[in-house]
Amino acid sequence: MRHFDAWLLRDPYSIFHYYPTGRRWQETVRDLIHDRKICSPIEPPSNPPVDLNAHPIHPQTDSLFMTRLPPEIRLRIYQYAFGDEVVHLVQLKDKIRHVRCPHADSSLDRNRRCCPVTPARWRLDTSTSSPSTTSTTSSNTTTATTAAPAAAAVVLYPHTHPALPSHLSTSSLPLLRTCRAIYAEAADLPYTTPTFDVDDLHTFIAFAQTIAPHHLRALKRLSVHYTPVWQPLSGQSHKSSIYAHTHNDELWTRFWDRVAACSGLEQLHLTLDLGRFTTTAPAGPGAPPGLVGGVGGGGGGGGGGLRLAIEEPWVAPILAVRGLRRFELAVTARADPRAKARLERELVRDAVVLRDRLREVLCSPGDYELSDGEGESERVPCAGGRRPRLAITAA
Repeated sequence: MRHFDAWLLRDPYSIFHYYPTGRRWQETVRDLIHDRKICSPIEPPSNPPVDLNAHPIHPQTDSLFMTRLPPEIRLRIYQYAFGDEVVHLVQLKDKIRHVRCPHADSSLDRNRRCCPVTPARWRLDTSTSSPSTTSTTSSNTTTATTAAPAAAAVVLYPHTHPALPSHLSTSSLPLLRTCRAIYAEAADLPYTTPTFDVDDLHTFIAFAQTIAPHHLRALKRLSVHYTPVWQPLSGQSHKSSIYAHTHNDELWTRFWDRVAACSGLEQLHLTLDLGRFTTTAPAGPGAPPGLVGGVGGGGGGGGGGLRLAIEEPWVAPILAVRGLRRFELAVTARADPRAKARLERELVRDAVVLRDRLREVLCSPGDYELSDGEGESERVPCAGGRRPRLAITAA
């Protein structure tokens, strides 16, 4: 009994998985929970942030950089030093780290396959041993690429690739520690210049807790990859599932609350990975083949178990985001050749409508109300007039 009490205190949520299955988790999984602390909430800093403006800033009259160069040139130098790459946010043990991607626009075009050590583990397909063919539909163009097979080991929590520690990027913040004059001019640039890429809800929530509120408001570009195990806010979650700690309704709501708090956000890219689909035998003579798979293992309608419609409860938290200049939606799925044709037809139909309705709200001022009529989304186009990309991936 003493051993049981100690085990329960160390890992209280595992009891839900222990009793329904009648067996304990494998030791490798328990090591991930206890040693890496991947799912442990990161506590906000206990000490208030230091106000560097509480004391006068030295004018730095002896510095030619500060006295001879105009502020506009210094700003360009700071921007070059920090760079505008895509930054993959990852969670390693109890810390939020990042990997700077060497590929331009990698998160939007490659779905984090550009940096294979960074995706959350539940986003990787380990059920196949052969490379998969990717078909991407964007506006009127179609391209094909070949993706490498995922790693054989299945791990239950995010960002646990054994090679990830060696790929972590070092911070470029020492420039801000040079003097308070430079800090006052460039403190927001590490948040305004890059595109932050996240594929785990808790990772971004923890990241938002660890930075100052004014830095959170300085974020300009965010890319979100989400693999729903079940449809959020639909009552489909199971407390006995190991994913109840990483894909629950509270996390989904808190995540979009944090995104809505990024009042300076200008660009948002949302990718929904609906999983694998396969066809089944027709239910009767003359009936079309069935479609199974996707979120929750269900089939039928566009998006499988995740219904792509503006009135669905899972969409409601997203509508709190306003004032964007650009919004893009991508929907990915893996399917056999017969299921691919049906998925493309249904996902295009449903995702295009959802995309346009979301643009109507997200690219509008804060006091805008969603209209009931169809075809109204073009009243609030994203800047540049480019329609958001729709990506359909088949394997």
